[in-house]
Amino acid sequence: MKVLGTAAALATGTTSFDTTGQHAVYVFNSASSAVELFTRTAADAALGSVWVPATSGAVIHLADGQGLRGATTFKVSAIANVGY
Repeated sequence: MKVLGTAAALATGTTSFDTTGQHAVYVFNSASSAVELFTRTAADAALGSVWVPATSGAVIHLADGQGLRGATTFKVSAIANVGY
């Protein structure tokens, strides 16, 4: 995986990583229990959610205008969408 930026914590009230174009992120849950991660549009419409197990990570591909919200225990880094 090719990391494209510095890890940042998510927040429950702010949509992050909602850049233009298709993109991918690596999400790591540093909590000791599973935490729900929400995908949202830039206009804050809920698209869905996924549970990330404790001390685990996931690669998530996002479409144009989609972003993430979640607990501050989520650390997120932008990664290359293809080719790595």
